[in-house]
Amino acid sequence: MSKKFETAISSLGSNQLDTFVYLSTANSLLSNPYEEVLGRELVIRALDAKEKFINHLGILKAMVRKAGLYPYLSSEFAKISIEEQYAIEIYRAAYLPGFIYHSMQLKILKLLNEGRNVVLSAPTSMGKSAIVDSLIASDKYFRVVIVVPTIALIDETRRRIAHKFASRYDVISHNSQELRDSRKTVFVLTQERINERTDLKHIDLFVIDEFYKLAFKKNDADARTISLNICLSKLLLVSKQFYMIGPSVDEVRGLNDFGRNYVFVPSAFNTVAVNVTEYNIPANDREEKTRALLKILRPIGSTSGEQTIIYCRSPQAAAEIVESLIENEIGASVRSSYTDWIDTHYSTTWAYSRAVRAGIGIHHGSLPRAIQQYTIDLFNEKKLKVLICTATIIEGVNTNAETVVVFDNRSGTGSIDRFTHNNIKGRAGRMNVHFVGNVHCLEKIPEDTIEGRIVDVPLGLQSSSTPPNLLAGIETEHVQEAAAGTLSDYIASSHVPLSILKKHATYRVETLRAVLEAVKAHSNYELEEACSKKPSAAQLELMCNALRIAEYRTLLHLNLHSQESDLKLKISRYLFAESHQSYLDEIIAWIDLHYATDILKSTAMDRDLKIIRNIFGFAVPRTLSLLQDLINHVINERGLLFSAQFDYVKAKFENSHLPGVFSALEEMGIPVQTLSKIKSERLAKVNVNVLARYLRLRYRSMKNLTDLDKKFIARALT
Repeated sequence: MSKKFETAISSLGSNQLDTFVYLSTANSLLSNPYEEVLGRELVIRALDAKEKFINHLGILKAMVRKAGLYPYLSSEFAKISIEEQYAIEIYRAAYLPGFIYHSMQLKILKLLNEGRNVVLSAPTSMGKSAIVDSLIASDKYFRVVIVVPTIALIDETRRRIAHKFASRYDVISHNSQELRDSRKTVFVLTQERINERTDLKHIDLFVIDEFYKLAFKKNDADARTISLNICLSKLLLVSKQFYMIGPSVDEVRGLNDFGRNYVFVPSAFNTVAVNVTEYNIPANDREEKTRALLKILRPIGSTSGEQTIIYCRSPQAAAEIVESLIENEIGASVRSSYTDWIDTHYSTTWAYSRAVRAGIGIHHGSLPRAIQQYTIDLFNEKKLKVLICTATIIEGVNTNAETVVVFDNRSGTGSIDRFTHNNIKGRAGRMNVHFVGNVHCLEKIPEDTIEGRIVDVPLGLQSSSTPPNLLAGIETEHVQEAAAGTLSDYIASSHVPLSILKKHATYRVETLRAVLEAVKAHSNYELEEACSKKPSAAQLELMCNALRIAEYRTLLHLNLHSQESDLKLKISRYLFAESHQSYLDEIIAWIDLHYATDILKSTAMDRDLKIIRNIFGFAVPRTLSLLQDLINHVINERGLLFSAQFDYVKAKFENSHLPGVFSALEEMGIPVQTLSKIKSERLAKVNVNVLARYLRLRYRSMKNLTDLDKKFIARALT
């Protein structure tokens, strides 16, 4: 790092600051393309300490302009010259009222407006999504597809776009929503949902957020990566233009062979500065890490101080941190209708409940979506000062955190690399909210490697080792000669039809074969028993056997993989429960009876919520879909006269005992408990858009809804 940069940073916090020399250093660095990012950081830090530069505001304004930070030129100075106002107007957004671009945003927007394909790597604070909004606002695009990695991001993106463009665009975020040919449309979907849709044609622009997820991790061909590559293949054939965005990438390999030229822009353009403190505490020394964390948090107090995110490896780690914070009186006692609602529908011993009553938030993937989303809102509204997160923070959910504490360098049981570490750090500071963010790394920062900054796209880097399920899932036009033999060998040797492999391409070939063999091991009579219209013992047995094969890794993480586990018991209890809440009540009562301490009860609660989310909500429906196709294949081979139809059972799990149309509203942040008060046979027959419109008009007058229920609905739909 530049010596003069370090000298300038040191001087800013001292009594010997010479503001003219400081700004001269910034000017010098900004003039050098290799040091421009350092010069911009000096300017940002000067804005954070603007009162020290009162005698040189004219020079500071000139440096802000030279750094390309035009939004700050508009917002941070009371007096603007005619020339400066003219410069601001050049960067003012034509279609987004009140928005001013910085220089890198305008550069990328110009490339896209020229019809170019763009792959942009830039820091989290760069404002990449504002470019997407500008493209939609221009009305040049009739059909836009935005691919996001999580349902949480679907909701955040849907709300942002619907708020700005609902009068001009339909926003489709759930596969129960139908495309209207006459309406401009923005699809906001995960890759899995993109792959399920058959109406994605004549797309003007597609956007892939977090495009680095196209690459396999450490040679692990995981299902979601394969699904994203299949999604990319599908969209490349039907779209005129693409824009891919993500952080911390120096090179992309594998996008050159599809006849689509693109511009790769690796940018370090920063709009906030970050102070990084490294503690080098051993990973397993939780006592020392906790002491360091408490020292960091104590100045925050109960009513003032910095919004702080704590990243940790797992829900259990989050619960342990909560206990430490409560014991040391970090946070403030909170009692509200929301905390009462959590206690009523979940448990007073649950770590989340204890945390939110102490003014602390928890956010991880096992939490019900409404709780996740409401927690983020409470944090951004500064009603919670501390937010403890697991890997969900990496997925791009926006917060107003000024400080990030990286408590663990792990995600689950695996280590995180420098790339992921940078993504976590990128949550500190936010443009137009904080000039400077603070990051505390309690463990040693992972080493930076060249390989860690390269994204290899399997779709374009095919070989004889490319997974056959990926090859079967992608468009025929994209199967390369180097891998064609692999697919041909599979077709020649496998008993699983290519159509089934293509439909269920996220499963490994070996997994499909194993499930098929399990089906074939059943006699005709046994298969007919398993295909009964109403759930039966034979159906449950076959379903659980298929689950143990198809979803082995997911079950293993929850200790449900063995024959001796209570998988079948949990599945049957949920299936035959009166409602989602009645099952939850039964589970909570069992936990209270069988566990002695609050921390053990909370851990058990998190595990069962994870089972509800990952097993009931995802693994069971996915396996049932596969099982149905494989059973019907065997039935056809044997010439039998019955068929498998698991839609009823699948819907029970997939939709949390609610009519299918209501599941889209649950994703938007309306809790299952609230939706259960609204459901009716009449409303079950309408589509999502009609149901949402009905609720917008009627929810205020529904007497069976509490004020908090109405708040959940208003947050999701208005």
